[in-house]
Amino acid sequence: MRLLLVPLLLSSVAALIPRDLLFSDPKYSATSLSNDGRFIAFIGPDESGIRNVFTKCVNCRHTRQVTFEKTNHVQGYQWTAIPDIILYMYDNDGDENTMIFKKNISQAAPKDDLVVVSNRPGVKGLIIANNREDRKVLVGMNDASPAYHNIYEFDLYTNQLTLKVRNNRFPMFVIDNDLRIRLASQQMDDGSMMYYRLTSEGEKLDPITTDEAYWQDYLRVAPDDKPLSMPIGFDKSNEIMFWIWGEGSDLGNLVQFHFEKPEEKEVLYTATKAQIGQIITHPSEKNLLAVTEVYHRPELYVANETAMEDFQYLVNLRPHGSLQLLSLSKDMNTWLVTYLSAEKPFEVFVYRRWLKTAEFLFNTHPQLEGFKLNKQVGFDFPARDNLQLQAYLSLPPDAKLKNTTDVAAPDQVYAEMGMLPVRAQKLVVMVHGGPKARDVYGFSPINAWLTSRGYAVLQVNFRGSVGFGKRLTNAGDGEWGRKMHYDLLDAVEFAVAKGIADRDQVAIMGGSYGGYATLVGLTFTPEVFACGVDIVGPSNLQGLLEAIPPYWLPMYNEITKMLGADMDTEAGRQSLRARSPLYFAEKVKKPLIILHGANDPRVKQQESDQIVAALQKHSIPVTYVLYPDEGHGFTKQHNRKAQYGFIEKFLHGCMGGQYESFMPGQYNSTAILKADGFATETLIPSTSAPVKDVKSKTAPALFYRPVRIPTNRGIYNPVPTRMEQQMAQPAQPQPMAYPNYVHPASHMQPGGFGAAAPIPVKYTFLG
Repeated sequence: MRLLLVPLLLSSVAALIPRDLLFSDPKYSATSLSNDGRFIAFIGPDESGIRNVFTKCVNCRHTRQVTFEKTNHVQGYQWTAIPDIILYMYDNDGDENTMIFKKNISQAAPKDDLVVVSNRPGVKGLIIANNREDRKVLVGMNDASPAYHNIYEFDLYTNQLTLKVRNNRFPMFVIDNDLRIRLASQQMDDGSMMYYRLTSEGEKLDPITTDEAYWQDYLRVAPDDKPLSMPIGFDKSNEIMFWIWGEGSDLGNLVQFHFEKPEEKEVLYTATKAQIGQIITHPSEKNLLAVTEVYHRPELYVANETAMEDFQYLVNLRPHGSLQLLSLSKDMNTWLVTYLSAEKPFEVFVYRRWLKTAEFLFNTHPQLEGFKLNKQVGFDFPARDNLQLQAYLSLPPDAKLKNTTDVAAPDQVYAEMGMLPVRAQKLVVMVHGGPKARDVYGFSPINAWLTSRGYAVLQVNFRGSVGFGKRLTNAGDGEWGRKMHYDLLDAVEFAVAKGIADRDQVAIMGGSYGGYATLVGLTFTPEVFACGVDIVGPSNLQGLLEAIPPYWLPMYNEITKMLGADMDTEAGRQSLRARSPLYFAEKVKKPLIILHGANDPRVKQQESDQIVAALQKHSIPVTYVLYPDEGHGFTKQHNRKAQYGFIEKFLHGCMGGQYESFMPGQYNSTAILKADGFATETLIPSTSAPVKDVKSKTAPALFYRPVRIPTNRGIYNPVPTRMEQQMAQPAQPQPMAYPNYVHPASHMQPGGFGAAAPIPVKYTFLG
């Protein structure tokens, strides 16, 4: 039987994977279990292609649509303490003013049984705390001041909103298991983060105000420790607090202390290879089960001996994938898990703990079954100043590789890793956004698409990225257009020196900060790159600062620290100008395509308009595509398909990769071609293999490291550092449960101009 499958798999190697299959919405995303473990909820496209929420019976597999949006795509949802009640969210065409709705999902409820929690024009709603135990949840709205979120209590039974915190000061609050406000934080002028607790008089207020008289100093996080140090939550008693603490450690420690004695920290876990990437806790008992560290791939460290057998079984189930927990039932008897692999989409399993068995549920992208996808290799290389950097390389699936006997001894390790092709490849340097984010291992439709077209993909975690320690993150401050760019150049030089890349066929591409990096590459170092793809990237750093969303204003000092200058002094303005591609547009010598969403609240449309105008002033060809119904990234699948159609045609024109034909107007996209550089480019004749529509039909490390944590104590997982996936393509099933504390600004990634939801998060939240 296995021999019969071989011709089918081999026949798909030379075929292009159709864009329509790669960039359709995943059938399953944002997957999570109900409290009792009987149902799975997920976001998927309905019959009209609109993303809605569905539920699936774990045992009977019956699937039912439970939200019925006709034009707005659901971006997230949460289960609540009431089994038939969920909360779900969406915005208006990418404006990020999130609206929140309550929905009765029982079969007896009418489709239009919908309660508005927050939908005021111009107001961004946030679900701040939902412990899935109480009839009430906490929501935030910047309805009084656009810079700060007031906190309201929403009663799931009566639908009543009650003001709990009148806020004109704090971007972050820490909330305990019983939904009580315990701490708030504020950035100080020296760059540190100060945490405050309520005074005895402040605790009596209802609603609480943020006036200074009612708050007192609690704990200070030093400026250099901010990339690591963050509160996690409380134990079951709400007396013991858990933090990831950065003082004295580059990678961070998981610590605990009594709430009344924050100076007496006890280390529970010390990261050794990379920052903690996932914290897994018991949903009701709050005791720690396991953590992961993510360097090249996630490594799992089990902290609870009673759970060791469960994790060992699940790791052995797919030894060549990296285990990721998506959700747990309240009693922890039912688990939802997936496995990270670059070579296949995400397979989701249900694990029944009492039976010690796991059952396959679904593949998130069944339409890609039968296609051979790329491999992805993580590796290290030195920057010019000897800073060690991490990167990922993806090669075309049919690229022939060198053996260790074909290369000199210093390069044999790279040959063993499978990253040295026989012939130098056309290379796309894919630059992540944020920039305080990181690239990660795993399936990516974008990588699958590029490698299918014959391009190798290089993803660099340059200085300023997160996940590899505070020194690397802090090293990016002030280095936009400088050392952060040099890191990309050094990665290209490494790839050329190792025979991975053809020096004359290297493109640069990215979204948000990655779009800025593209513009920097084509203006500051125009000789390095054959062409560039800028997606929602800023061209003028001062303009970027002037137009930041109002709810980022409390983090203004953090953003200027990251940029290395502000706009309040002449020296600061000159520094920003010197690193703004807008003022060097005449230096562009290679083809450039720019794509932008008109409703982008982070990087305004003007950022693309103005550099296109500057290029045209110098008679430099440029292609400019504007989406009137998108924001910071393109989330509607018809627009996303067109986005990659434009880019594919562009890359084919400048580097000659394989090409699936594309015409503006295809996919019923709303794209407006405002400038057509294609008309002035000489397109290389297509040499693409025919598109074939195939219908659906190194083991990770596991460690047992005991962690000193008392029985019945545990943690909530930290608030997400929003790890954007490139260009807002939803690529993996994501849990949507939230911890019991909130950083409103962090949901927008302050100082991070990353892609809009839906986006994978750094941490997995369980239960």
